[in-house]
Amino acid sequence: MLPKLSNREFEALTQGARILEQDGPDLKVLRLPDARILKLFRRKRLLSSQLWAPHALRFDRNAKTLLKRGIPTLSVEQIFALPEMQRQAVLYHELPGITLRQWLREHQGDEARALIEQFGRFVAKLHAEGVLFRSLHFGNVLVTPDHDLALIDIVDMSFRRSGSLSTQERIRNFAHIGRYTEDRKLFTQTGEQTFIEAYLAACHFSPKTRSTLKNAFLESLHAKTKR
Repeated sequence: MLPKLSNREFEALTQGARILEQDGPDLKVLRLPDARILKLFRRKRLLSSQLWAPHALRFDRNAKTLLKRGIPTLSVEQIFALPEMQRQAVLYHELPGITLRQWLREHQGDEARALIEQFGRFVAKLHAEGVLFRSLHFGNVLVTPDHDLALIDIVDMSFRRSGSLSTQERIRNFAHIGRYTEDRKLFTQTGEQTFIEAYLAACHFSPKTRSTLKNAFLESLHAKTKR
């Protein structure tokens, strides 16, 4: 059971906050005056997995698991329910930096190529640590001021209890990485094989598995993508 926050307590907490994201009249993400981030979740369907695994709780558990496995991500301060608003919320400390998508819009040539290579090694580490991040795309990876990579918006993921992801799980994740048209273009600006070559160099696979993964990634870049 999540701790509860009344409307009055919510209003006090968010006084002076700036809205970062909303869906119509529904607030989704707020930046508090002290730079902490408040993210709100609502259950969209009457029967939903959120009944037994609220998104706020999942977000918190995922953050803790990622950090335990050496993957940089957000640091959660508190999770709670907002029963009068029929929402759950997570309060966390903002990570400095910009998204990988935004960074690649602003950089080209060798700099962009080097970061795509770094991203390839980063995804290889995720997969080696048994992390399947279904929302893995350029908008959910942060480039910090120190040029490290970190994950944000971390609700939709699962973890293997031990061992790395299977070949098929890796292939499915490649499809998630290249799902957006802009990301696909940013990939190809640095060379179609830059990412996958860096990814494979960080792994230890047989030639057959390497070929399978490489072909699957390149095919995903040419598949139908979202805008």
